[in-house]
Amino acid sequence: MKKFMVIGLGNFGSEVTRKLFEKGNEVIGIDRDKEKVEKVVDCSTRAIIADAEDKNLLASLGAAEMDAVVLSIGGNVSQSIVTTLFLKELKVKNIFAKANDESHGRVLVKLGADRVIFPEKEVAHKLANQLTSPSMIDYLDLVDDYILTEMLAPVEFSGKSLADLNLRRDYDLLVVGVREAVPEKFTLLPAADFVIKDSDVLVIIGKAKDIHRLEQK
Repeated sequence: MKKFMVIGLGNFGSEVTRKLFEKGNEVIGIDRDKEKVEKVVDCSTRAIIADAEDKNLLASLGAAEMDAVVLSIGGNVSQSIVTTLFLKELKVKNIFAKANDESHGRVLVKLGADRVIFPEKEVAHKLANQLTSPSMIDYLDLVDDYILTEMLAPVEFSGKSLADLNLRRDYDLLVVGVREAVPEKFTLLPAADFVIKDSDVLVIIGKAKDIHRLEQK
């Protein structure tokens, strides 16, 4: 069982708390708003009404022993900055901090946040990609414009092997997995002689522009 602390229980923070708890983790939720705290009482290990700008409180709650602390108080920039500083001073292993904008995010990174989260921006980015590329089921941003995506196999792929398609040569894309519907099965790192069916979902890694180029084929 992993241990997490979520500071700030607005829409984003409360949802993170709920999901972490549902997955069997120990989760402490903190917010200064009583109503917000009450909403996560049943989906957290502890729900505490408190001000996160109290370094001694964070220490007493075991912030340093957490596997990660999620800081979801982007709406209050000064509180977000001060709390990030305190968490870093307490030597918290992983700090995930929500930011309002790029400037706020840069400050959080300078203070030591391990990852800065822009929920609205990330959702907008994902939606734009999915609307532009309907065959993309889901994707994960990596680095340097590389993404890992699940993509419905194009009709013309049916009956062809990965060697026949040679996506690496023609599109600089690598198929790292195939999720089959009939029969239900997942194949990791399929061999070159793997034959694609029209019901298959391909897990592909490559640059977004190359994936879009494949879709427009």
